[in-house]
Amino acid sequence: MAVSANRRMSGFSELGLGRAASFAGMLLLAVAIQSTLLAQATVLGVIPQLVLVLVVSLAFLDGERVGIVVGFFGGLLIDALLPGAVMGLTALIFTLIGYGVGLLRYMAPPDSVWTPVLTVAGASAVAELGYATLAIIMGQRWVSLEETVKIAGLVVLYNTLLTPFVFPLIKRVADRFRPERVIRL
Repeated sequence: MAVSANRRMSGFSELGLGRAASFAGMLLLAVAIQSTLLAQATVLGVIPQLVLVLVVSLAFLDGERVGIVVGFFGGLLIDALLPGAVMGLTALIFTLIGYGVGLLRYMAPPDSVWTPVLTVAGASAVAELGYATLAIIMGQRWVSLEETVKIAGLVVLYNTLLTPFVFPLIKRVADRFRPERVIRL
């Protein structure tokens, strides 16, 4: 019986249990930093979206599966912290962004310094405008097109400025916990 338990535990470690735990830890840390420190660093009432930068970075590094899972749970945590938000809307947007960026990475030039920055900028614009559109469809109050574009522009600027600092850290953690071999079933 002890042999089969050891075999099962080694199977979990080969599937990347440490990697999943590191992604969960990064996600919780990003939510905590975004909701505390970055919430105090607002300009014109806009908070930098560190969780979105994390989702885009992990999807860019590890593909659409990781992007979907991290995007869903990251968006769900953000939705839980937003007062008056439609629960699940940010989760839907971040899940779609994670999937799209995960697919986009196959077409991106390898080892380009600008690719993650431009990817975060584009994903930030899509996320903000997509959120505004879906919120309107779901009956939320709409401020104006001018205000929506201003907020989207500021979020794109903030997230783009965060990316050169955050992406290398995320890449280092993701590479550190990368399994040496992967078992495909």
